[in-house]
Amino acid sequence: MKKIMVLDKEYPSPNHLYGDVFVHTRIKEYKKHADIKVISFFRDYPDYEYEGVTVTHLLTVEALLKEYEAYAPDAVFIHFYDHRLYGFIQSVKVPVIIWVHGYEALGWYRRLYNHTLKSFLFHAWSNITSNIRQMKGFRELINYSNKTGKVKFVFVSKWMRNICETDSFFARIKHFYIIPNPINLQQFRYEKKNDDLRKKILLIRSFSSRKYATDIAVDAITALQDKPYFKELHFALYGDGDKFETITQPLKGLPNVALHRKFLPNSDIAEIHKQYGIFLCPTRQDAQGVSMCEAMASGLIPITTDCTAIPEFVTHMKSGWLTRSSKGLTQAIDALYKSPELFSQLSYGAAASIKDQCDIEKIIQKELNTIG
Repeated sequence: MKKIMVLDKEYPSPNHLYGDVFVHTRIKEYKKHADIKVISFFRDYPDYEYEGVTVTHLLTVEALLKEYEAYAPDAVFIHFYDHRLYGFIQSVKVPVIIWVHGYEALGWYRRLYNHTLKSFLFHAWSNITSNIRQMKGFRELINYSNKTGKVKFVFVSKWMRNICETDSFFARIKHFYIIPNPINLQQFRYEKKNDDLRKKILLIRSFSSRKYATDIAVDAITALQDKPYFKELHFALYGDGDKFETITQPLKGLPNVALHRKFLPNSDIAEIHKQYGIFLCPTRQDAQGVSMCEAMASGLIPITTDCTAIPEFVTHMKSGWLTRSSKGLTQAIDALYKSPELFSQLSYGAAASIKDQCDIEKIIQKELNTIG
């Protein structure tokens, strides 16, 4: 049985449910095929166990190397590369596979949506210099990979690979795979949706960043108040973050809108999926959209945004609805309300597309095969 050392910055815990759940999903499957050691790097926290996975925290590169030598793995898997890991990567003697999910390989200018002019001016210097340092480190890593072949990259979408090459000012990454984040189809199981569920709309998002476009979703819901059938619709919004109160303010007092200011453990989400038919998930930027794909696997129809990597996972009018604005979100809900046949068709199409692209059994085998 192979031994794999997995490094991740934000591994979930009982107190941090919205950590890197997509990494935890992998680890539970890896453990069926390999011996796994999970390291949360550059964090000075107590070690803990989460759903049967032991997580060790290490603060320095020296500590990582010591743990590596003691464990003697056959490969090192890294999620969310940090430029401080470069010396560690050069020192290890086994294949290193690095997953590129988003922020760690994007130029600072791709996150301007998170700022007003005032906040940008206030934070600009520290944000830009930190990002330049990270991107310089990523260029160095790509160059090392191209020269040695020792490091290989996994991109969860074609968009992510293209943007990484663009923003790192590197013409071509030679050693890479494109493998989406896996979706557990046993957990997120498709069941044919009753037509009435087209009137029940679910949103599960963090409210800590404008990336997730929760403000656009709220605009769409408020616009629907003009529809004669509005009272027939039911909306549930789950999430937390410093923007929750401000963004959801226009919805307060509406009897058919339930606001749940809390994070949901991943184990509870599949049960909630059964109660809804539409997943409202506009975005300003996504390398894949894991929560969207989980909802699709359960048969919910994603109403989302035609941008970044989303069209790689949602085909308009076949497996979901792609829009460009809050008005487009409203029009999608309106069309699905008026057509139970279209609702049933897209619900089945959503689940079928995720089974084809992201089935965890296929994805895990592809990822383990990267070791060679």
